[in-house]
Amino acid sequence: MTDFWKVIGSSSVQDESEIDSALERISGQLSVMAPEALARFVERLRESLYRIDRRDLAEVPVVLANGLQLPQTSDHFLYARCACILAGERAYGDVLSSGVGFDRFVAPFAQEAEGLLYLASEHYERKTASRMNVEGYFSIESRSNIQGWVD
Repeated sequence: MTDFWKVIGSSSVQDESEIDSALERISGQLSVMAPEALARFVERLRESLYRIDRRDLAEVPVVLANGLQLPQTSDHFLYARCACILAGERAYGDVLSSGVGFDRFVAPFAQEAEGLLYLASEHYERKTASRMNVEGYFSIESRSNIQGWVD
């Protein structure tokens, strides 16, 4: 079985080009994986996104270049969680355990990390000519993790 975090690797997630490079590197690794391994990757990705679906992280404001602060939308929060995963196991672990460091993934450029959601399923569809069934996997929608949203 391919190790999820080895495929993810790590990225400093400092700008769009670093995110794009990380996505290209991950895509290259996924392209040689068997359909079953791609499905396991997606399952682990969805579980990782679910675990950091928490109110404290969703309430981190988006700070624009002019200093204006806006609340995250549910899509923005999903893509920020993707950026957190792209940063690697250590950064993800820090956010999971304490929330520390999540603010950098809320930056507008980090929305590019959305691409992580589609890489494995696109490779799966190319290899099998069918859509990946994610029924029964963890939900990635914001507020799905009930434990992360209790008061």
